[in-house]
Amino acid sequence: MRLLVAADSGVEAAVTEAVRRRLPRVDIEEVRTAAAGLALLDDADADAGFDCVVSADDVGATDALEFLAAVRKRDAALPFLVVAGGDCEVTASDALDAGVTDYVRVRGPEGYDEVAARVERAVAASGRRPVDPSLVYERVFEQILEGACLYDRDGRFILVSDFLAGLYGATPAELEGERSRLVETIREERPGDPYQRLLDGEADSLEGETELVTPDGESRILSYRFAPLRMVGEVVGVIGVSRDVTERQEREQKLKRAREEYQELIDGMNDTVWVIDIDSHILAVNETAVELLGYSRDELLSMTVHDIDAGLSDDEASALVTQMPTDGTQVFETVHRAKDGREIPVEISSSLVTYRGETVVLSVARDITTRKRYEAELREQNRLLETQRDELGVLNQVVRHDVRNDLQLVTAYAELLAEYVDDGDAREYVEIVRRRANHAVELTKTARDMAEMMSTRGVETKPVPLRGVLDAELASVRDMAPDANVAVDGEVPPVTVLADDMFGSVFRNLLMNAIQHTDEDEPTVDVSVTHAEREDRVVVRVADDGRGVPDERKDAIFAKDEKGLESRGTGLGLYLVQSLVEKYGGDVWVEDNDPSGSVFAVELRLVDGGQSDSDQSSPTRS
Repeated sequence: MRLLVAADSGVEAAVTEAVRRRLPRVDIEEVRTAAAGLALLDDADADAGFDCVVSADDVGATDALEFLAAVRKRDAALPFLVVAGGDCEVTASDALDAGVTDYVRVRGPEGYDEVAARVERAVAASGRRPVDPSLVYERVFEQILEGACLYDRDGRFILVSDFLAGLYGATPAELEGERSRLVETIREERPGDPYQRLLDGEADSLEGETELVTPDGESRILSYRFAPLRMVGEVVGVIGVSRDVTERQEREQKLKRAREEYQELIDGMNDTVWVIDIDSHILAVNETAVELLGYSRDELLSMTVHDIDAGLSDDEASALVTQMPTDGTQVFETVHRAKDGREIPVEISSSLVTYRGETVVLSVARDITTRKRYEAELREQNRLLETQRDELGVLNQVVRHDVRNDLQLVTAYAELLAEYVDDGDAREYVEIVRRRANHAVELTKTARDMAEMMSTRGVETKPVPLRGVLDAELASVRDMAPDANVAVDGEVPPVTVLADDMFGSVFRNLLMNAIQHTDEDEPTVDVSVTHAEREDRVVVRVADDGRGVPDERKDAIFAKDEKGLESRGTGLGLYLVQSLVEKYGGDVWVEDNDPSGSVFAVELRLVDGGQSDSDQSSPTRS
């Protein structure tokens, strides 16, 4: 290409430098005036004529448009570019109307690179001179975003792309003639000198990946492909294309490590893990699935869920896969069949995940054999409990109605019989019959209460007024044992405690226990109610003047079937008291009375501070 530049020295130098950077093989003529430029155009012959004119906005005493008019008289098709400065009087519209090929306003040094690019385009568009293939190859090497180069037979750089030069931290010109580190590395790593085999025509290509240490000491992974360059049937060099795949390799290594860690994680799970596609094929499993079902991993990966599911029909299993929720988890139970025929009940939790670019189902199956066995045992226990409750209800009805009614008749007839018996010994016998019958009636009440307690275990407690329940039981005991002196120290405070409908049985059994365990003909029973050390508790004490309870028996006396010394009871009353009080969240214990006898203390929980609707008063001794 031949270029004529008409401008002052500053503009001419900037244009020339920019054009030579872009088009190193261009021939440039420089003039300062339009007259000198026209003279060169007149002297040029047809073969050595100019391909483009670049003019400043004024050229000596002539402006650019006058210069253009003179050039057009000599060559109407010659490309003509105007380079305008900051204070140019020639406008773009005037220049384009006059017929310039292009108009470039330059406002800084980088603007001249644009001038060079437009010169190249203008010449190419004019078709005045065929394009030099070598320039095309050089331009391709400049623009390619891979490490492209041409090696000679010794592995030296002949032509280098900017991209590859940047990898080495150099310019293409600095690398030309230098030996390639990549070629030397390949020759060291691979046997048989594969580079020489390309030169000898024994191979058409050479591909692979290798690690290359750049001049700055950085390690990079390059993917490369070499091919021989043949000219007139002879191999004169090697074309090399390489790509920096370091980041890709790092990503792949991270992904590989993540997959290995993920596989280790799922293999370490006690549950079986399954990856299933939408057609129910098994894509992946963990080691637990292999061990539990007895199939090899390859066997499982050749199967579908239908081959191992013994709890669902094929249609049901397929429906669960195809109808998976997109944003949730699906949980269901089924049965897996092992290779040896064992059937394993499982609970499966499934959700949709992305696996190797596809949407699949991830299922975690938990062996629930033990849970199923416990559930069956629990159902059987519940069935037995229901049966026992029914049988206990029948027994309770017999005790409460039949036996109790008969005993009450015995009591009534004994009292009638006493009116007709005059003999002292005989009257004593009748009195014994009456007392024992009354005692038996009390036993039926205790048995009834025991049955009620056993059948209502787990029933919630509720607020119960203490005074009303205690007063009712005191009145009942006084009727049954008129010879006993049953008194209350002070007043029973109107507090509310946590209890249930069987609350009265606590006091009835304690009062009867106090009366029965005495040798006195007229036993004395004192009842008191005080606040406990804890503000949310109240303590009811029942004191008797009986034989007392030895220290070693103070805890054992509340055990079921445990009877006191020479006790006429069954041993169930105190056991019932402790069971009920503990159910209410309270406590019961026995203390020594002064001078003799025992004190049974019951601590109960107050509700909302224990206040009732009536006025609260502190207990005082009367």
